Amino acid sequence: MGGRVPHSYFELPDNKKSFALISALSPAEVIRSIVFVHGFNGSARGTWTDFLSLVDEEGAGEWWNSSDLFFFHYRWASVFNQLLNNTFDVYKFIRAVFPGPLDALGKKNPYRDQDFRYRELMLVGHSEGGLLLRKAILKAAQGDESVEAFLQANRPRELTAPLPAGMLSARMRLFAPALGGEMLTGLFGVIATLPVISNALSMSAAKKGMNPSSPAVSETRRQTDHYAYNVPFDCFRAHILWAKHELIIVPEKYERDKECLNLPPGKDHTSVCKPTLRYPLPLDFVELGVNHDACK
Repeated sequence: MGGRVPHSYFELPDNKKSFALISALSPAEVIRSIVFVHGFNGSARGTWTDFLSLVDEEGAGEWWNSSDLFFFHYRWASVFNQLLNNTFDVYKFIRAVFPGPLDALGKKNPYRDQDFRYRELMLVGHSEGGLLLRKAILKAAQGDESVEAFLQANRPRELTAPLPAGMLSARMRLFAPALGGEMLTGLFGVIATLPVISNALSMSAAKKGMNPSSPAVSETRRQTDHYAYNVPFDCFRAHILWAKHELIIVPEKYERDKECLNLPPGKDHTSVCKPTLRYPLPLDFVELGVNHDACK
């Protein structure tokens, strides 16, 4: 086992407040791109801040050495934009960092040249970010001619499925994703019914789209389940870590998803995705996912 390899912080010129952590390994040794997407009213730094400090600690594991990390920021858009618009932005961001990151880093960056290519893609989302990643994958699938031709065959299950390419080669790790929509309960629910708060929430385009009965929620589930049932790609089968104390979202997975059943004690919707030295589970979950219904 080698020592830790540091990551360098790099702001992304065309994505305000989005940034990357670039591994100091030689380009030939860097294998994967990991894209992090925060949720409603979150931020790239606030939601994922503990990853910034812990990926270079000894306990993080060698897997992180060979990874570049990209953090997408869309805080105000998460509140005021339609989910469709946010989906397009997430989709474009992923396309900009994979398989080659030059469109995101810029040609004058000191780390990666125009010939560099990642071999793996990991997509990590929290809350609304999880739903946006699922919708971005659907967009990629609907634009993939080989996948669509396979699905349109008379008996697709008797054919050899195409190999996943581009964004469809991704694996997905989701923290408390809003796959079933958002429904505030407990004290949050009481506060949300107060006149000033309820009026503000009713004006949020994203909040309307996150209603459990909205087409943005129900159609994403239906379409993803359809792809997951017929096409054996990991990108349609997310691994999920729920919070022990959930008062924000409806904790529902899609049919072929894997969920961790040993929920971290004491963690709520906001803290479940924040690793610490005493709570390293988020780091292990991103790397290893769910194994036999459990997270390491």
